[in-house]
Amino acid sequence: MKVASNLSLIAVLALVGGLSTTAKADVTDEVAAPLNEKYGMNIKKIFATKCSWCHQGYGMNRADGPKLAGTTLSQEQVAKQIRSGKSPMPGFKSQLKEEEIQALAEYIRGLPAD
Repeated sequence: MKVASNLSLIAVLALVGGLSTTAKADVTDEVAAPLNEKYGMNIKKIFATKCSWCHQGYGMNRADGPKLAGTTLSQEQVAKQIRSGKSPMPGFKSQLKEEEIQALAEYIRGLPAD
C-alpha cells in the first residue's frame, strides 16, 4: 500500500513539474512572438543556439549561468553584456548581428521574474 502511495505522489509531482515547465514555455512564447514579428527572426531559436548552454529554460531557469528572467538591467545594459560579455560569459559581437543582439536584449528584458 505504501508503494502505491509513493507512486501516486510521484505521479502528482511529475504532473505539477510538467505544468510548471509548460507554463514557462508559454510565457517565453508570449514574450518572443511579438518580437519575432518585429525583428523578423526566431528569437527563441537564436537564444537556444547561443544562450541556452548556460541560461536554461529560455532564460527562465538558473543553470551554469544566472536566471535572466526578471533582470533589473536596462535593455542597453543587457545588449552591452551580450555584445561584450562578462566573465565567465563570452561576448557575442562577432557571432551575432547587432539586430539579433537587440532582439535578444528585448526578449530578456521581457521575461517576467516568476
